[in-house]
Amino acid sequence: MQPKVRIHRKGGFYYISLFARTKDGIQLDEIKSSGECAEVISESATELILSLIRPDDEWCIITTPKRRHITEYHFATDICQKIAKGVKIKFYESAMQCLNRTRINPEFYLLRPIKEQRVILFDDICTTGSTLTAAYDLLKDRKQVICIVGINNH
Repeated sequence: MQPKVRIHRKGGFYYISLFARTKDGIQLDEIKSSGECAEVISESATELILSLIRPDDEWCIITTPKRRHITEYHFATDICQKIAKGVKIKFYESAMQCLNRTRINPEFYLLRPIKEQRVILFDDICTTGSTLTAAYDLLKDRKQVICIVGINNH
């Protein structure tokens, strides 16, 4: 993975990616199990967020739903915990759940109320954008949603 901050358009919204996958670098499975990679991504995300917003109690961060890593280390959760601490905003762990197992058109729902009207939506790796799109669709009625992706994989 190499640092490469980019803005992407997906349907009716934009997202910011922080890193790009390299062809001959560390495999994604290795990255997703690495606390060191989580630290690098969270530092980059924290720096970006602090340059974009003035954190207050109207902001929170959530991640896209856990779908495969229910009981073990969860990369995106680790990153969001670090970001929340660095930015000093609330992190809602496991805030969303997937209704189906499909990767093409996932359907998500909120597991708990999120009172904050300004949300940072974080996804660790974006390949097709369908996960991010489904999560964004669930939150788009908020005052503000900033979508951030750790690694752009397409």
